[in-house]
Formats: sequence, C-alpha cells, structure tokens
Amino acid sequence: MKIALITPIHKEDYLTNTVIDGLFALQGEDPSLTVAYSSNYSTYLPIKSWHLDMQKFVEYAESADLIIFCWGKGNTDFENAQKIGRWNKTLFIDGSELGRNKRLDENIKQAVIDGTYEGQGAINKEILNKVALYFRREKPYREGIIPLPFGIERRYTKHYLPDKKRDVDFVCIFGQLEYPPLRGEVMEYLRRSDLRVITKPTNRGRFLTALGFGLKDGGRDRFYNLLSRTKVGISVSGGGYDTARFWEILASGCILLTESIDIYEPGSNELAYKRIWQFKDMTEFKLQIAKLASYIQNEYNQDEIDSEYKKILAEHSTKARVIAIINAAKAKGIIK
Repeated sequence: MKIALITPIHKEDYLTNTVIDGLFALQGEDPSLTVAYSSNYSTYLPIKSWHLDMQKFVEYAESADLIIFCWGKGNTDFENAQKIGRWNKTLFIDGSELGRNKRLDENIKQAVIDGTYEGQGAINKEILNKVALYFRREKPYREGIIPLPFGIERRYTKHYLPDKKRDVDFVCIFGQLEYPPLRGEVMEYLRRSDLRVITKPTNRGRFLTALGFGLKDGGRDRFYNLLSRTKVGISVSGGGYDTARFWEILASGCILLTESIDIYEPGSNELAYKRIWQFKDMTEFKLQIAKLASYIQNEYNQDEIDSEYKKILAEHSTKARVIAIINAAKAKGIIK
C-alpha cells in the first residue's frame, strides 16, 4: 500500500504523531507499505526517510492508494492538499479542540453540535464536503464523522514490565491547572490529603520540569518510568475531552482514575475496562479515591490488572488507530 501523508507544515500535532507512530508500527510488519511526506513537520519520530521534495511528493501522491491529510493548529497544509486535489482518496484527520474552558460552555457545545460554531475546534465544513472520510478526535461525530481519539504510542510502553514493583500509590501530574477548573480542584484536594501521592504540576510549555523531567535530558523516560512504578494514575481532560495523560497511564499498566470519559459516543464499550475508574465532579472524585486507597491497601493484585493489558494495547495502540483508518477506507470502497 502506498500512502501520501500531508502533515502540518511545521509545528507538531499530537494526533498526527499518533497516526505516524501507527504507520511505523504497521510498516515494521509489512515492508510493502510505503509512506511519503514533503513538509518541515517537527516530530520526535524518525520520519526523514519518508521525506520527498514537493514535486516528487505530488507525483507520489498522484498514484497513492490513500492520502492522509492531517490538521495542525495554525499550520494545516491546505495548499498542498488542494494542489494534489485527489479528494476521493483523501482522508482528513481533525485533531482540533475547543481549548481552554470552552468545552464547558453549554452555548458553545450546542453551537458545535448544530454546526453554527465557527471557532477553534469546529468541524471544517469545506473539508468535510470534499474528503472521502473525516476522522475527528473530539465530539460531535455528526454527518458520518468517525471518532479517532489519541492512542498508546510505542514510547509510552518502554518501561512497562508485568513483574515490576509498584512502590508509588498515586501520581497526579498535569501540564496546566486552569483548564478546566476541575484540574486545580483535584490537585488542591490531593495536596491536602494524607494519601501517598506525587502531585507536582508541570511548568507551562515544558514537560514535567517541576519534577526534573525536562524535555532535553531524558525527562519523558523518567516520567514513564515513574508511571510504571505507580499503582494509580489520575487524569482530568484539558482543553479537549481527550488528553495524553489518559493514554500514558493506561500504557504504563496503572489503574486509571479519570474524569468521566467523553471521547466516544454514549453507550460505547470501547473503553470498558476494569482498570478504569471514573468520576464526574469533585464529590465523586473524593468517593472514588477513597475507595481506591482502600483497594490498593487491601485488595490490590497487579496480576489481575495486567490481564487486561494486552487487550488494551491491541484495541488502542497507534497501530490499532491506523488499522481503523484503513478499515474505514476499505468499507467505503476507497481501497480494496
């Protein structure tokens, strides 16, 4: 299979990285899968071998089986997609979110649902009407739009070992505490509690610097190692429903205590795992964390928790995300 990837022009996007990581995983199993892109996209993933200059990329895309066109905040490459113009083979990956506290505003939520909202995080109606398939990380999934939340990147699992000692009870670390207010409320409650919990916030714009987990000195590795030693990881959504911390915690073999999941449609069983505990507000959070504190002291059994791990990876790895994209393209008759 031949895939042309229209990445954001330069700035990194989380959902784009999810797709790229999944493509690498698939390519490792099927060398006949080829991928090419032409931008100056910035990513930790080793994609330089896929890079073509613009003329060669356009020629490549003209005969590609699929064209995956990825949104980027302020740097979506609409010009490149228009130049190629094979909309019947193009799939759009919309990684946008409302941002800040907008997802809590009932008027904005309703405007997004009925299609009248036009700000950040809105459905791109022009692209929706052009492309063969439209995937989106955030609700609503109207007009045939397909859910594509973040997934478990391969780097998240690096420190996971089923027999590793878990000597940390709780970890709760957020990138920022303002959006939504529930993050700050959770953090303040934990700091005042007598639970054994690590609750250092990150420094805005940098990764976990408050715990010495800077980007340039192996900080991510130390953070993922910390999670691999942790019994319970805590997640609260940020400017969008989906958040990296949710998937990092699952990937590390922790129990996940999370704000009520609002990624898939109501009634979905996509995330029906025993290791996921949910709360909708501070009252429920206090109840759930008290139950968890008792559970990990009296009933905790890592072998039972690990029994779900392979299933979670199979269903929510980045490879699984790309397979879902390909399967949707096959179901639509875009590829055979």
